[in-house]
Amino acid sequence: MRTRRAVAVAAGVSTVLIAYYVISWAQVTPARERGSDFSASYAAALLLRSGDGAALYDQQVEHARHLTLLPAGTTINLPFITPPTTALVVLPFTAVDPGTAFRTWSLLQLALLALAVWIAIRAGPWPQRRERGTRLSVLMMAVAGGGTFAFLLLGQIDAIPALGLAAAYAAWRGGRSAAGGFWLGLAFAATKPHLAVGLAVWLLARRDWRALAGAIAGCAVAGAASFALVGPSGVGGFVSALGFAYGNTPGSSTLGVAGLVASWLGDGAAAGAIGLAGSAATLAGCAVLGSRSRLGGALEASLAGAAALSLAASPHLLPHDLVILAPVFAWCAARAATANASSWPGTISLRVVAAWAVLGVLTFIDTGNAAPAPPGRLVPLALLGIGVTALVLSGSATPAGSRARVALAQSGGGSGAGGSTA
Repeated sequence: MRTRRAVAVAAGVSTVLIAYYVISWAQVTPARERGSDFSASYAAALLLRSGDGAALYDQQVEHARHLTLLPAGTTINLPFITPPTTALVVLPFTAVDPGTAFRTWSLLQLALLALAVWIAIRAGPWPQRRERGTRLSVLMMAVAGGGTFAFLLLGQIDAIPALGLAAAYAAWRGGRSAAGGFWLGLAFAATKPHLAVGLAVWLLARRDWRALAGAIAGCAVAGAASFALVGPSGVGGFVSALGFAYGNTPGSSTLGVAGLVASWLGDGAAAGAIGLAGSAATLAGCAVLGSRSRLGGALEASLAGAAALSLAASPHLLPHDLVILAPVFAWCAARAATANASSWPGTISLRVVAAWAVLGVLTFIDTGNAAPAPPGRLVPLALLGIGVTALVLSGSATPAGSRARVALAQSGGGSGAGGSTA
């Protein structure tokens, strides 16, 4: 009865949130459809279709093509800054008008996000006896995360890296190391490579050479496709566009560690240096998590922490990018359920759900917010909290961590229930 009640509550709240997202998305005006984030990729795909791939990152050419999609007199500052493969993925949608393309693309991305979550759920370490309703409620909670709102309204592409992360997790759970690395490398390299630096560090520290070789192969496929599409000048334009994107977005509106610092100290040189140092520290955390995963730490905690810290390390993290953590929530919910196999949700499951809910609320607060401190950007604090929690859990899960706990207990240094009964 407790499980059914919890499933009903989770499903009900998630349904309301998803309905709100869809209603808001349905009210997007035709002009806004043609000026969404998706429209930049649509304009780039039109350049590809016309044989002008080399000019994909020529801001004047791309801007002029973008303006043809908008009502006369419209001003817009939305350059195309993602890899050429993004335009390739959008290319089939240029067969229809921009408004129809935006609607179709958004629904497809939402479906791919749900698929990514379901892959993580299917691969997760659930107890053998677990009702289907529990898994469906986790699916709905994951899709109803706070990042989905901006993700859907802007027609973003983050479902593809989320799908790659979920596929990588499922492959590693199944012992297919190379395949896991391939899907991870391909999905991020083809869409948003700047969000995966921490995951690359985690993979290197893990020393799973098959997975690393697979990731290199995935990146090579994306790189070769980009080179074939736009040539060397276009690839150089993409590299230049990365710097342009960094300067085009106010630092205080981003949700990584650099955004946290900028929201307190502004965009000066000192804030930039502190933000860079903070990002380097999060990457160091990814390295520790990868090393502990190699030594026997739980894959779920290690990869979850690395994914969160990888996002936090990015200088260009925005609210819609947080949907990448939806499959992370799913596999963490599966791992937490094993602690209370008799009923769901147990204490640990409630903590996982609460953490996901808090991240969602903070995402709503930070969406569209570039105001200076206090309190500054809040999402980076949540991402760092996830990373620290993963470091603690992975440390206690490794053989070294287990030996340390045993030694502490034998020395009488422990506290809590064990100490009081001795």
